[in-house]
Amino acid sequence: MKINGKSIEQAAEEVIVFPRSNGNLVFKAKPVSKYEDFDRICPRPKPLSVMRPGGVTSEDVESPKYKKALDDWASQRTHWMILKSLSATEGLEWETVDMSKPETYENYVKELEDSGLTGVEVAKLFEIIQTACGLNQSKIDEATAAFLATQADQKE
Repeated sequence: MKINGKSIEQAAEEVIVFPRSNGNLVFKAKPVSKYEDFDRICPRPKPLSVMRPGGVTSEDVESPKYKKALDDWASQRTHWMILKSLSATEGLEWETVDMSKPETYENYVKELEDSGLTGVEVAKLFEIIQTACGLNQSKIDEATAAFLATQADQKE
């Protein structure tokens, strides 16, 4: 896909630096737009088929078991995206996370809490992940204002 003949660039990598007396901590978050690796490791759950009155077979998407499995899958997908985004950070190693084992993905939360980062620093880290993987509203507003300013300049 192109816009005005130009290919669409991927969102920019985001960087945040936390000061420390023994050396600053540099975290990078890259955009994550493809989930094939996750889908291969952790396929989306499928609802069971049930026989309805009249002999009609359909998927039971209202099953509490299916809804729970889908919620768990969505949580793992979010954790995977966060981990994949932070993989841009040089030298970052997780002690209890194994990217081939979805059941370990959420362990990064405890590792961040136990790492010495403050709660505010963890929140800022999540902000750069969100910005890298999507856009935050202030960046959208900034880009829109710049575009409209360019349009106004061209009309003059």
